[in-house]
Amino acid sequence: MDILPVFLFRGEVVDRVVITSRQNEQIKWAKRLQQKKYRDQDALFYLEGVRIVEEALETGLVHSLYFTDRLSSIARGQELVKHAQELKIPLWKCTEQVLSELTDTVNSQGVVAIVHKPTWPLKTQGVLLIADEIQDPGNMGTLLRTAVGAGVQGLLIVDGSVDLYNPKVLRSSMGAIFHLPHWFFSREAVLQLIASRGTALVVADLVDAVNYWEANYPRDLAVVIGNEARGVHADFRDRANLRVKIPLMGPVESLNASVAAGVLLYEILRQNGSVHPPLLA
Repeated sequence: MDILPVFLFRGEVVDRVVITSRQNEQIKWAKRLQQKKYRDQDALFYLEGVRIVEEALETGLVHSLYFTDRLSSIARGQELVKHAQELKIPLWKCTEQVLSELTDTVNSQGVVAIVHKPTWPLKTQGVLLIADEIQDPGNMGTLLRTAVGAGVQGLLIVDGSVDLYNPKVLRSSMGAIFHLPHWFFSREAVLQLIASRGTALVVADLVDAVNYWEANYPRDLAVVIGNEARGVHADFRDRANLRVKIPLMGPVESLNASVAAGVLLYEILRQNGSVHPPLLA
């Protein structure tokens, strides 16, 4: 038979059907989104956890929501369910065992949301960040979060980078995915775009580079953060308008990619100030 979502009656959650089978078609459909090819195909992804689902509800992008008694047993969870119902978002109540099919964490908070991927018009003004084959999910997520904090206006993701909607990336980004415009390109397409818009290209390098605090950063620029193992690709280094270096005082060969990005972005922010309005809505 068809599984119907729960609904509210006089403010109380009323169960029509609780999903108890891991083979339920609704669960099997949602579980597909654990694979990148289905996230790409459906332009959907999933989030888990109370705080980030609360934030997602404010974006208008939530497609559907799955929850258990663990969520509805706390006041904050009840408010979350009520808010989703007010937004007319389909709600599916499940057993803990069934919801575990959709979760990526050991200790689930009892809620998973299926969310439409956000989209933005392309722009190249202000400070942009280029993720050039960043492959570690934690690095990518922290990169997003740092970029939002530093007022970056957009992220260009080069082919070969980790999927931005990987659950580990989303957890590390802590909601930044909703606040940082981002677009996906080949490396050559990024270079063509930057050149056509007259945007300065900044790379971190050790050859013919100045200390990052000695450089004069233009207001419209793109900072390249390279692959964790190989660094910035030669195509970016060869066409860079500005090469900067972050001196290392101790016996280490390099900084973590997201840490290096933070160092550069906050120096750029210090020099140029708040040129554009904050991204946070």
